[in-house]
Amino acid sequence: MNSRQRAILAVALVTQGVSVGLVYAVPPVFLEALESTFHATRTQIAVGPVLIMAGLTVGGLLTGVALDRGYARGVLLAGASVLIAALLVASRATSLATLACVAVAMGFSTPSIGPLAGASLVTRFFDEGRGRALGLIGMGPPLGSGLFAAVAGWSLLALGLRESFVFFAGVAFVAVVPLVCWAVPARFESRAEVAGQGGAAAVSMREVLARPLFWWSAIVFALAAGIATGWTTHAAAYLGGVGLSPAQQSGVLAAQFWLGVPGALVFGTLADRFPLRGLFVALLAAEAGLYAGFALGPSPLAAGVMAGAFGFLSGGLIPLYLLMLGRRMGPDALGRAMGLSNVVMLPVMSGAVLLAAAVYERTGGYAAGLGVFSVGMLIAIGCMIASERSERTS
Repeated sequence: MNSRQRAILAVALVTQGVSVGLVYAVPPVFLEALESTFHATRTQIAVGPVLIMAGLTVGGLLTGVALDRGYARGVLLAGASVLIAALLVASRATSLATLACVAVAMGFSTPSIGPLAGASLVTRFFDEGRGRALGLIGMGPPLGSGLFAAVAGWSLLALGLRESFVFFAGVAFVAVVPLVCWAVPARFESRAEVAGQGGAAAVSMREVLARPLFWWSAIVFALAAGIATGWTTHAAAYLGGVGLSPAQQSGVLAAQFWLGVPGALVFGTLADRFPLRGLFVALLAAEAGLYAGFALGPSPLAAGVMAGAFGFLSGGLIPLYLLMLGRRMGPDALGRAMGLSNVVMLPVMSGAVLLAAAVYERTGGYAAGLGVFSVGMLIAIGCMIASERSERTS
């Protein structure tokens, strides 16, 4: 590994940790504080993650095109700027409408400084050991999520809700902007340009959508990642329902995210040695079992252990999917394919968030929704097997 590759790994690791941590790990910790501050119901606040995902979907499409064309530094700096601005606006928000705009903006920023940008950089700069490299940068989201979830619990008590948003905006600026300006090239060449084909066009979105293999792959991702993201929105509230205090909820949620660090590294390393299909099926089957276990109403200790296992598995999902997508679509189409994958995931994630909220408000628990999530993982296994067959015939 040369110095440029190490710098790229550092950028991808840090930017993913900051973006995913702030956008996805902090809001669940702030859930009850947001309800109280804005006099909102659980369902109203639960719309926030849906809006985040909507913003992410649009941002992913635009980011994917820009990354496929090689504009790395500008993409990362633009994403950081939008995220910082959104956090500052959140600190001054007085209505749910403003908060909704903040959610969309935060989601819009995520692809530019999140897993999509990191995967694009690694796919460009690593031909050998790509699975391990994706596993290494895949530690960023769970590590950042665990760190920010823990810090969010402290900041909420020590600083207050609005001051916490300002604090996190400062953290994002200091952690991301100087590192990107130092390490990321203004533009990198596409594979077509390197091969001497000049400005030959990369695979278009229409061509990606025309491939059955993309659809099978995207449905697997939509079910696995969409349901996991939707469930994480309610994880802290669920842990409170089984008997954990607010401080314990924050600690368990942080541990869940942190255990994604070894999960990303383990699954990324294994992907260089074993078939992706077997790894994916094992991961999805284990998640199906965990959703079913959560539905049974375990003891506080068992729920904490299961949350940790869930975090480990979730950490491995993104590296596996990005590696699979890079192999199937090619490096010059990875950005577009990942952006379109997020479009496919949007309705699944939105449905998971709203289903869990509706079940909670109707029954006072999450059991029925968790049962549906478990079945969703079994469907994802079937789609994974079908995608392998589609790949062999394409």
